[in-house]
Amino acid sequence: MRTEHTLAYDSPAANWLEALPLGNGRLGAMVFGGRALPEGAAGGAREHLFQLNDGSAWSGSPHSQDLQPHFSRERADRILAETRRLIQEGDFTSAHETLKELQHRHAQSYLPFADLFLTIALSGDQGSPAAADQAGYSRSLDLARAVNSTRYEVDGRTVSVEAFASHDPSALVIMVETEAPQGLDLTLRLDSQLRILRRTGAPTAGPSSTGLELKLPSDVPPSHDGGAVEYSDDDSLSLQGAVVAAWEHNGTEAARDDGGLAAMGARRAVLYVTTETTFRGLGRQPEGTAAEAAHAAHKTLATAMAAGPEALLAHHENSHAELYDACSVTINGPAWAGVNTAQRLAAANTHSEGPLAADPGLAALLFNYGRYLLISSSRTGAAGARGGTAWRGTPANLQGIWNHQLQAPWSSNFTTNINLQMNYWGAEPTGLAPCAGPLFALIEALQETGVATAREYYGARGWAVHHNSDIWGYSKPVGHGSHSPEWSFWPMAGLWLVRHLWEHLRFGAPDSTRLDSAKADTAAGERFARDTAWPAIRGAAEFALDLLLEFPDGTLGTSPSTSPENSFTAPRPDGSNARAAAAESSTMDLTLIRDVFLMLGSLAEDLGLEADPVLAEAKAALSRLPEPVPGRGGRLREWLADPEEWEPEHRHVSHLYLAYPGDTPLTPALEAAVGTSLDGRGDESTGWSLTWKILLRARLRQPDKVSDLLRLYFRDMATDRGGQSGGLYPNLFGAHPPFQIDGNLGFVGGLAECLVQSHRTSNGMPEIELLPALPRELPDGAAHRLRARPGVEVDLEWHDGQLTGAALTSPTARDVLVRHRGTARELHLEPHQATILNVASFIPAGEPA
Repeated sequence: MRTEHTLAYDSPAANWLEALPLGNGRLGAMVFGGRALPEGAAGGAREHLFQLNDGSAWSGSPHSQDLQPHFSRERADRILAETRRLIQEGDFTSAHETLKELQHRHAQSYLPFADLFLTIALSGDQGSPAAADQAGYSRSLDLARAVNSTRYEVDGRTVSVEAFASHDPSALVIMVETEAPQGLDLTLRLDSQLRILRRTGAPTAGPSSTGLELKLPSDVPPSHDGGAVEYSDDDSLSLQGAVVAAWEHNGTEAARDDGGLAAMGARRAVLYVTTETTFRGLGRQPEGTAAEAAHAAHKTLATAMAAGPEALLAHHENSHAELYDACSVTINGPAWAGVNTAQRLAAANTHSEGPLAADPGLAALLFNYGRYLLISSSRTGAAGARGGTAWRGTPANLQGIWNHQLQAPWSSNFTTNINLQMNYWGAEPTGLAPCAGPLFALIEALQETGVATAREYYGARGWAVHHNSDIWGYSKPVGHGSHSPEWSFWPMAGLWLVRHLWEHLRFGAPDSTRLDSAKADTAAGERFARDTAWPAIRGAAEFALDLLLEFPDGTLGTSPSTSPENSFTAPRPDGSNARAAAAESSTMDLTLIRDVFLMLGSLAEDLGLEADPVLAEAKAALSRLPEPVPGRGGRLREWLADPEEWEPEHRHVSHLYLAYPGDTPLTPALEAAVGTSLDGRGDESTGWSLTWKILLRARLRQPDKVSDLLRLYFRDMATDRGGQSGGLYPNLFGAHPPFQIDGNLGFVGGLAECLVQSHRTSNGMPEIELLPALPRELPDGAAHRLRARPGVEVDLEWHDGQLTGAALTSPTARDVLVRHRGTARELHLEPHQATILNVASFIPAGEPA
């Protein structure tokens, strides 16, 4: 068993956070692995639960954004003007309350779709579990193959259940086999937390398939708001859908009276499961009925069944490998000899110097797992059975593509002030740029809804998005008029999101995971720049320009301005202090605006659009934006006026965006201020916050600080340490807590940033730094095909913490500056030729090689 590519357990999952995830970007499944049924069940019966998700299964519709309250320009202007007046007068608590009046409702929720229950027992055995002896249980997830396996013995006979999520066609395939001569008795049933309209069979009423036609809710408020799940008789206000399961086996079909399936004496069975909804694209109105969705699902299953499990598995493994094998990281160390990944994590946590000191291979496992999770939850796909156009995909949400709760934490939606963006930080540097396609599609949809929001709330050009969104492109400020502006008011999400378009270009805008199509990739990059990046960045710049205000000293800034999701101490008239979140010109606002203006200028130059009038406005405004500066205690100011922090150890570090994911050149003073700010925030935090801090410490070239954070991130969540303490659950899902996938996906970018950095330039030349922040717990290892800007692949090897080998490969001829241990060397790269570095030339005189 390859321990860096496998999650393994010796008992079934007792709960959702022990189950193992499968996904193809459209269809997700949590596999529990067969719990033993209560005493009295025959044949060593086990019930295998597959909890199913569909990436398009969200509540609501595009109409959700149009619900009351509506804001006239006069009303919005009045609220903003009054808030600005109060801020200028120093009455921050009143401004805080006034700004709540600008809130709309909420983004919609990502939903669980269906549950598949498969019961397996030895055929003809009427005894009890005591008579049917069970042994040899194991379940595992092979990350490299994306295959889940469950095996156990009943009366000395092996039962095997393997499952994978085929990408094209989109189907969950479950293969059941036994060596028992009498075969197995199988039963299959489907259920759902959604409204079931009808239980169905095959279109010809054949006995070998079963399905559910479903109606999705029209509105699901966040769980913390206490509202109820609502359904509407108006079909235009929500999606409909279907789940269909069919099987083939060599047993005897049996009748069931609950609409499910049953078979007796099967030594081999193959189950095919798929989902379908009336979703027609991000931001688009649903079309069709549940019956039409069911018909399309049957067509998909017919395609899958015609191919057969062997061909589907081979195609699946090749399709997955194209992405999974695009990059690798290996960490050398003692191999884990056990059979339970949860026990492995727990054992590592007993080491006095931290989990990775005991078991450095866990870092490679989590890196591989994070890439697996992004591949599984964010992919474009082939044309659907009804569509005729390719599935552009839905982005990874707060839980990727997996969710089992109707009202999941924070609605399992797209939280756009850090979490959605963090999901994709590892995509470009680790060869998973194709997985960002669904994010780019959402950005396109948000430009449409965001235009109306910018105009309605701010009288502005361009497009605006606030703190939360969904597959309908929701872009308004959330909160129902009652939530704190520290998170509910933040109109800058569009400016952050376009950073991903910009980074895609900076990494060479790869159109594939291979380097054998430079001309095609160049053409694709040019199209992406002109057709996708330019309109989005230009629209974000327009909004920023209209949001800016001129202050008495002639500078430009924003008001009201928040810094997600932090707050500051505001004095009351009676001399006491209160918590407030809205002031003037947060550092994050100014950094995002500056970044977008710079992106616009660089892109205009590349595309020959220097005469664009918006660019002229941006250039004129750029020099009037205040620069980031240190403030009280040497920390970077979070707002320009530098108020005292209300919660000095807050989990968000929004003002440090300029260091990561931004790339503001850090002067010694700024670098010190970023470090001091991180020191002040402290290490202890939620899972995703630990990941962001890892990336920031890596940017500061502080490997010892990275080590401190890794020690916290790899904690075993079997110990409840309170709401602000992250770690890993038994299935290695990252804990906010509760579960959020951003920590898992962000860790991929974090480890990559420790090994290779490429955001700096020297005299206009791209700079690639090797091992800038290698943690002490990972002294020996290798990385292959990490990506560096501007599209260079990097191979590395290191031993005892020292670089021992490196090679760079570029699809085009270029010169780069390679930096290591404070020494820089200029290197010329020829197309498609690996250039081997002379590692010795980077070692300063007098130091050991």
